[in-house]
Amino acid sequence: MTDDFAVLDRIQRKVLWLSAWMVHHANFLRPNPDGTKVGGHQASSASVVSLMTALYFKALRPGDVVAVKAHASPAFYAIQYLRGRLDAAALKELRSFGGLQAYPSRRKNPEVVDLSTGSMGLGAVAATFGALAARYLADHFGVGTPERFVVMVGDAELDEGNVWEALLEEVVPHLGNVLWIVDVNRQSLDRIVADSRARQLPDLFRAGGWRVIELRWGSRLQGVFSRRGGERLRTRLETMPYAEYQSLLRSPASALRKALVTTLDGDRNAALDQFLADIPDEMLPGLVSDLGGHDLAGILEALEEAERSPEGPSVILAHTIKGWGLPLAGDPLNHTMLLSPAQIEELRQSLGISTGEEWAGFAPESPEARWIRGLPPLFAPASPRRAPEVPERLEETYPAETSTQEAFGRVLGALSRLPIAERIVTVSADVAVTTHLAGWINRKGIYFPHTRPNFFADIPQAVQWKESPAGQHIELGIAEHNLFLLLGALGLTHELSGVTLLPIGTLYDPFVSRGLDALYHAQYSGARFVVAATPSGVSLSPEGGAHQSVITPGIGIALPGIAYFEPAFAQEVEWVLLDGLRGLLNRKGESLYLRLSTKPVDQRLAPSPSPEYRSQVLRGGYRLIDARAEAGYQGEDNAIHLFAAGAMVPEAVAASRTLREHGVFASVFVVTSPDLLYRGLRRPRPYLEELVAADEEGIPVVSVLDGHSHTLAFIGSALGVPQIPLGVDDFGQSGTRADLYRHYGIDADAIAEAARLLLGA
Repeated sequence: MTDDFAVLDRIQRKVLWLSAWMVHHANFLRPNPDGTKVGGHQASSASVVSLMTALYFKALRPGDVVAVKAHASPAFYAIQYLRGRLDAAALKELRSFGGLQAYPSRRKNPEVVDLSTGSMGLGAVAATFGALAARYLADHFGVGTPERFVVMVGDAELDEGNVWEALLEEVVPHLGNVLWIVDVNRQSLDRIVADSRARQLPDLFRAGGWRVIELRWGSRLQGVFSRRGGERLRTRLETMPYAEYQSLLRSPASALRKALVTTLDGDRNAALDQFLADIPDEMLPGLVSDLGGHDLAGILEALEEAERSPEGPSVILAHTIKGWGLPLAGDPLNHTMLLSPAQIEELRQSLGISTGEEWAGFAPESPEARWIRGLPPLFAPASPRRAPEVPERLEETYPAETSTQEAFGRVLGALSRLPIAERIVTVSADVAVTTHLAGWINRKGIYFPHTRPNFFADIPQAVQWKESPAGQHIELGIAEHNLFLLLGALGLTHELSGVTLLPIGTLYDPFVSRGLDALYHAQYSGARFVVAATPSGVSLSPEGGAHQSVITPGIGIALPGIAYFEPAFAQEVEWVLLDGLRGLLNRKGESLYLRLSTKPVDQRLAPSPSPEYRSQVLRGGYRLIDARAEAGYQGEDNAIHLFAAGAMVPEAVAASRTLREHGVFASVFVVTSPDLLYRGLRRPRPYLEELVAADEEGIPVVSVLDGHSHTLAFIGSALGVPQIPLGVDDFGQSGTRADLYRHYGIDADAIAEAARLLLGA
C-alpha cells in the first residue's frame, strides 16, 4: 500500500503541474492578439487535485459518470491526457476557439466530458437527476448503465438555492447511485465563506436523508490529535473562524506557533503551548495544513465507505486548500490569480519538471504508466436501442370549440395507446392536473422507486395517484429549476444509456422564466425534451398578473437548441407535438417549447387538414385568409396583412371581417412559430417571402399575439414595409378576456384601428 500511495502521489504531482502549466501557457505563452486575459482558475483547480487523482486513478468503475466542478477543468483535462483520452495539442488549446472549453461541456467536448457543468450548482443537481433517470431506465427497460453518478462540487456552489430545492425532493433520498464530493476549501470568489457552513452543511445533507462522510483532517494531523493533550489542538483548529484558519495557512513558520496559542482576545493558551513544545517551528505549517481532502489514503477510505452506503445517496465533505501546492495557496483573493512566470518556475523546480518536458506524461515503462494501463476503462456510452416509431398523425377528433391546452391532453391520451408510449415520460412541478396530464396519469401511473399505497383507491377521484416503479409520470415539488434539470437528465439517456426517452414537462408558462437558468443549462448540456407551458398570456384573464406570461415568447425565440411553437388550433398541436417527438427520437431535431392557452377557439376557423397545411404549420406559419381574390382588391392601396399567433387568431379573423366592411382587404397569416419564422430570415430565400408573394411587397403589416409585441416586430422590417406590432407590453391583471384584450390593445377593434392607421385612414 505504501508503494501504491507513492505512485498515486507522483501522479497527483503531475496533474498539479499540467493543470497549472496549461493555464500559464494559455495566458503567457500562447499568442494573444487582443490581449484579453484568458484565465483558467489555477487555485480552484489545484484544490481538487488529490480528490480527482483518487477518483480517476483508483476509485472509478467503468459504469461511473462524473460531473466535475466547473473550475476544476484544468485538472480534469490533465487527467484525461494522462489517461490517454486527450493529447498534448488539446491541452495547449485550453479556452481557445474550437479547443477545450473553460468548463466541462458535453456539447463542445463530448469525447471526454460525461456531464456538463458551468453554472454554479446546476451541474450537481442535473447529475443527481441523471441518477433518477438511470433508476427509471432500470425499472422500465432493465438498463444498468450508468451505474453511479459522481458529483464534484465546490462548497461556495452550495449557496445556490437550486441545490437545496433538489435535495428536498422526496425521491432523492431513495437514489443509492449518487455520490457527491464537496470541495470544502472555505473560499468563494470574493471572500472566506461563512463560519456557519461548517455546521450547516453536514446537518442539511443529513436532514435530506444523505449519508455524510467528513474528511476534515489528514492522517498526520489526526496522529497528533491522538496524542495525550492532542484534543486541545483539535479544539483550537475546529473552533477558530474560517478566516483565522486561512490566515494561518499564509503565516510564516516563525509566527504560526504564536498565532495558534493566542486567542482572539489576546490570551495565551499555556496548555496548548506546552503540547506544541516538541514540534519544531518548521513542521507546524505542514501540520496545520494537513487536510483530509489532500490525504490520498483518507480519500480512498472515504470513497470505499461511500461504496458501502445503504440505498440512499452519500456525500463526502472534503476539506481542502484553494491553491494547494501552489505559491498562492490559501490566499483569500486567489480565485482569479495567475501564477507569475517566476512562480511557475518555482513550481517547476519544486515538482522536478525539466525544461522542455513541460507537456510530458509518464515514460511508458514507469511505475505510473504501468499503474494507469492497469486501470479499468472510463465510462463509455451504451449503443442505442431501437424504438417504436412516432406516427405523423393520430386518429383523434377534437371538439368544435377547444383550447390548445385541451388538445395537448387529447394528443397525449391518443399516444398512450400506441407502442411509442413506452418511451414517453411526463414530468410536472405540482401542476400535472391543471396542465391536462390527468388522462395520461390515470392510464400510465406515477413513477416512484418503490410501490406506495394509494389510500384513496376506493374513493372516486378525477386522478388515480398510483405510485410504483412502473409509472410513467414523475411528480416534483413546486420548483421549476428541478423540472428543467430533470427534463435535461431524461433527455440525455440516449447519449448515456442507449435508450431514447421522450420527456415531456408541463408547467405554467409564466414560470418558464423562474427556471430559465436551469432550462438554459439543460439545453447547453445537449439534452432534448418537450416543454408544454400552459396557460399563457392575459387570456388566463381573472387569474391575474402573477399568473399571466408576457415575456416568454421572447425567451422562446432567443433560447438556442429549442424550437418555440404557439399553435392556434388543435390539429396544429397534434402535428407539432408528433413532429417534435420524432425529432427527439431520431436525435435530428431540437427540443420543443409549446406555448399553449386555455382559451377555447372555434376550430371551424382552421383550414381542412392537408399535407400542405401540415407542412406550413411545421415551417412556422400559413395564410389563413387570402384577400387577393376578393372583388375590389387593389394591392397596397387598400390592403393590409395581419399576422397573428396562437390564441389571437380569432381576433385577427374578426378584424379582417370588420375591415372588409370598410373597404380594406386584410389577409390573415397564422404564425405557428415566431421562432422558426425569425430564424428563416438568415436563409437565401426566407420562408416569410414564400408566405408573402412578390406582388404584395408593399403591403403594411399589423402583428398581434398574447405576449410581448416585439416577438413579431421583425416581420415588417424583413418585408421592408411599415408595421404596427400589437401585444402585451405591461404586467397583466384580472378581468374578463374582453376587458383585458381591450385594455392592452389586442382585440379585434384595436387590430382594425392599427390597420386603418397604417393605411392613412
